[in-house]
Amino acid sequence: MCKIIAIANQKGGVGKTTTAINLGIGLVNRGNRVLLVDLDPQGNATQGLGFDADSLEVTITTILRKMISRDYTFTKEFGILSHEEGIDLLPANIELSVLETELISVFFGREKMLKNYLDMIREEYDYIIVDCMPSLNLIAINALVAADEVIIPLHAQYYSVRGLEQLLQTIGSVRSNGLNESLRISGILYTCVNDRTTSFRDVQKILKDAYGKDVSIYKNYIPRSVKAEEAPSYGRSIYEYDSCGKVSYAYSKFTEEFLLNEEGR
Repeated sequence: MCKIIAIANQKGGVGKTTTAINLGIGLVNRGNRVLLVDLDPQGNATQGLGFDADSLEVTITTILRKMISRDYTFTKEFGILSHEEGIDLLPANIELSVLETELISVFFGREKMLKNYLDMIREEYDYIIVDCMPSLNLIAINALVAADEVIIPLHAQYYSVRGLEQLLQTIGSVRSNGLNESLRISGILYTCVNDRTTSFRDVQKILKDAYGKDVSIYKNYIPRSVKAEEAPSYGRSIYEYDSCGKVSYAYSKFTEEFLLNEEGR
């Protein structure tokens, strides 16, 4: 059965796209069929896999417009690109930024346009990973409504912890309003970590004390690395770009932990 995983945090620069790409390809490396949906008008996941976002004629915006107009005359493969490392991609570009207004004008079911589309293709995949934009707008709500689970990448910094509450409230609202009552938080993943600093340990304690009873926190975390920042400019995952590096190892261990947790559910 396909699982849809939203990678979400309304704060930018916390490693959402890096996590989406490397979790996705980590799952591919373990024999899974994976689709990555770029749901950010910046198109970082699209560019991070080596595609020129601005030159693409068909993107997630094209698909969602078809769903809005109830035009279902496209194939399951429509708009989906294949990357040489084995992951499929539904790309995005700046055109997605204007779709919010179009969604608002939809009278019924505007929060479910992405879900309706993913339900049409989910049997083709084991995992669908949605790289959300750094916002909690209607497009982001579409991702939460479509998802089975949410992974929250979080910088190990005090201000990142303060911003977490708004996302958790939004997830709670999606559940309580009946939009997706079964939505689960898979866990919080620390990213860009310098574990030699006392601030990381302080943030760990603050987060555990505040949310540890309600939200899982992954044991594995992603260290800060220049290599991880460089990899997207070459259109490669960290496994391909720096296969023996600490971030490659960390994402591999995180993927294993994610799969182990999935088996226990």
